[in-house]
Amino acid sequence: MATRFDAQAAARLERTYAAPEIVAQRARTRAALAARPGERGLDVGCGPGFLTCELAGEVGPAGRVVGIDASPDMLATAAARRAREGLTGRVALAAADAGRLPFRDAAFDFVVAVQVYLYVADVARALAEAARVLRPGGRLAVVDTDWDSCVWLTADRERHGRILEASIAEFAQPHLPPRLPRLLGAAGLRLTAVEAIPVVDLRGTPGSYSGDMIAVMRARALRQHAAPAEAEAWAADLRGRVGGPDYFFSVNRYCFVAVKPAG
Repeated sequence: MATRFDAQAAARLERTYAAPEIVAQRARTRAALAARPGERGLDVGCGPGFLTCELAGEVGPAGRVVGIDASPDMLATAAARRAREGLTGRVALAAADAGRLPFRDAAFDFVVAVQVYLYVADVARALAEAARVLRPGGRLAVVDTDWDSCVWLTADRERHGRILEASIAEFAQPHLPPRLPRLLGAAGLRLTAVEAIPVVDLRGTPGSYSGDMIAVMRARALRQHAAPAEAEAWAADLRGRVGGPDYFFSVNRYCFVAVKPAG
């Protein structure tokens, strides 16, 4: 994975994931997954633990949710959230890789992966692992982004295109959703539902998803050798629009739900 999620990134994500548009995204993801009391679930790439803890509330005292992440800082943030919410008995956390899940076959009723597989080079293997740990009849929910869907009002569309392309070059799979139906089928899963979840922001103020993404995408573009002056001009243009009538951001997440056939 090209992006390193350290303590600073964990703190940023904890703030951003509390933004109303991301709270709404999680609510739609949970509705699509439809976790039930008593179920066992796995959150792949749990990050700061928002979704993990919300799912623990849905599976109830008789259920259990395991959150895994490759980042120790993310796991520490998730552990703090678990403790604050009194969910130590329902949530387990572990360091693990999406392509090598350290669980027995058919261990879970559901698996969820939100904005995770875009960082995974071998998505086919990761999906096969998710299918392996699902019981027959179990569900996998995948939420990911095709960055071709990103729209930002900007003074220079050509410059914006160059910065966007440079910034998403860090992702292993920046255009994954159109390929997911075939990949899910190849993993032995039956696709049952697909929906778009738009993230729209007309303000861009600090703490919003898109407001925080200005600095993140600028930094990513610079790491991919974008021209510094161009990256700075791009970010300055967007920041100059923040909170005003000329700020507009939208990107589509795509939520896929697939079932492991019984028998």
